[in-house]
Amino acid sequence: MLMDFQIEGGQAITAEINAEMQNLSEHCRAPSHESRTFELPASVWITMFGSYAVFFAALFMATGHGTAAIFALVISIAYTIMYFGTAVVLNNVSAAERNSRPSAHSAGGIETQTGWMDNTAAYAQILTVPILLAVFACCFALIRAVI
Repeated sequence: MLMDFQIEGGQAITAEINAEMQNLSEHCRAPSHESRTFELPASVWITMFGSYAVFFAALFMATGHGTAAIFALVISIAYTIMYFGTAVVLNNVSAAERNSRPSAHSAGGIETQTGWMDNTAAYAQILTVPILLAVFACCFALIRAVI
């Protein structure tokens, strides 16, 4: 009985969507890609890249005395390059369309899944982990140097 209600409800929603789609012009229904952007200024990206560079440099100073440690660091650096390389490729996909929009930095914040967030809060959330990883690695290198 409950299943019949769900099926009928699904059919009603499908009928409503079809009715709405018939009223749209062909231009609106044409296939298109999403125009996505990370909405971050260059200073945030530079800080993030710098934090990871400090992280790997400090880890290399602390553990780079053995072949196995160097191999593990090289693999980790390669994964990090792949991670940020994917972000760079995705960021460049719709770069021409983004030039026509106002920057998020000038808007005073970014739109998130849970609502609007001002720049200070957004940047703090984005940069907390990379900066703390760099601090952790520096502390690790300092401990290694002292011992």
